Amino acid sequence: MNYREVEIYAPKDIGTAGTEVIDINVSDVLSSIELIWQTTVATAALMTAPHVDCLTKVEVVDGSDALFSMSGKDAQALAFYANGRMPFNCISVKATEYMRSIIPIYFGRYPFDKQLALDPKKFKNLQLKITWDRDAANAGVTVNELTVRGWVFDQKAITPRGFLMSKDIRNYPPVANTYAYTDLPVDYPYRLLMIESYSTDKEPGEVLAVVKLSEDNDKRVPFDMTGPEIVDKLSVPAGEIEENFEGADDVTATDLYVTPTVATRPQAEVGTVAITAAGLWSQGTVTGNKVAWGDAVVAKYYGFVVRGFCPHHCLLIPLGDLKDLDDIQDVKGIGSLRLITQGAAAVGTSPNLKVITQQLRAS
Repeated sequence: MNYREVEIYAPKDIGTAGTEVIDINVSDVLSSIELIWQTTVATAALMTAPHVDCLTKVEVVDGSDALFSMSGKDAQALAFYANGRMPFNCISVKATEYMRSIIPIYFGRYPFDKQLALDPKKFKNLQLKITWDRDAANAGVTVNELTVRGWVFDQKAITPRGFLMSKDIRNYPPVANTYAYTDLPVDYPYRLLMIESYSTDKEPGEVLAVVKLSEDNDKRVPFDMTGPEIVDKLSVPAGEIEENFEGADDVTATDLYVTPTVATRPQAEVGTVAITAAGLWSQGTVTGNKVAWGDAVVAKYYGFVVRGFCPHHCLLIPLGDLKDLDDIQDVKGIGSLRLITQGAAAVGTSPNLKVITQQLRAS
């Protein structure tokens, strides 16, 4: 076989909260690592956050050298933007059923990229560190399960040029009409930047008035757009997200937390057990990543599909053709590289920004 799936961490209930350190005992070249996170509730329960919020930090490290570091939801969003396909989420708040999310870590531009992959033999002590809180999305969790698998090159011998190193390098609250400055590292070329532009009551593009990339104090400005422009011209064209939900509801609206955050459109699924009587549905409001969904009959089951754009409030800033390995932002010879953001006139409730970098790191 040219490619093979390997088990890095067998399915296990890892308890309520903490940090799990997992040795990556793989010798073959790694194309990707997949985290499979599953939780189950004993009785029907409401969501308080997206399911992947349970994984607050996901890291691949070699000693103190971080090769990948960000939250579970940002890892999902990055996988979507970097690869063009949304990782799988299957969300149910029905009693004894599960929520399951897959969080991929791609070391190449796409699965089994022959030019970019992670060679474990180049490192001394590769480890995966996962920080979690099983109740972050639903307080009624009784059982959880974490599984980690890797996809490797098996009988296909390759010599990758390097791998994609992705990190969350800054986390800060934006202030209305105020500039913030983030100095970016200039050690490796850039493939893309991603900004998690969060607010509980605004779409991600509405939080930012200006996003600007400046080299050597504006000697060269490779990027300068408003938040809405980034959504319309870069993030939305990256593709639409589709996600499935199931649950049980009372006559009061249930808050469900979804992945898309722009043009979010929930729609009842025809043919499911939910659609059994006229007037059953009473769709509530969509605010950020929260859908308030109620029914008109007590204790009915429901199912719906939600579609939209910009996963987990994240905005894409490509710094070249994402498919072309040679079309990247070379920072060789640059003295300083700075990301400049300005908060919008109204940044919304509980706003927060995260700056995520993806760089090409040579082997």
